[in-house]
Amino acid sequence: MSRHVVDAGDMPYAFPEGKIVRATEKAVLYEYEGESVWVPQSVIHDDSDIWKKEEEGVLKVKSWWAKKNGHT
Repeated sequence: MSRHVVDAGDMPYAFPEGKIVRATEKAVLYEYEGESVWVPQSVIHDDSDIWKKEEEGVLKVKSWWAKKNGHT
């Protein structure tokens, strides 16, 4: 019998609702509640509501990255 073990670092961390204001090939600039943060494309979680420049909603990232960068 095999079990799927979920790594807590892969769970999503949801930023407050905001907007992606800039995007490059490697990162997006997300603005929310008067704050802004560059987020690498590689840590945006598959469950994120938004991905591209000018999209508004909830940006979800991998929790290990959010914790490492002081967002939790």
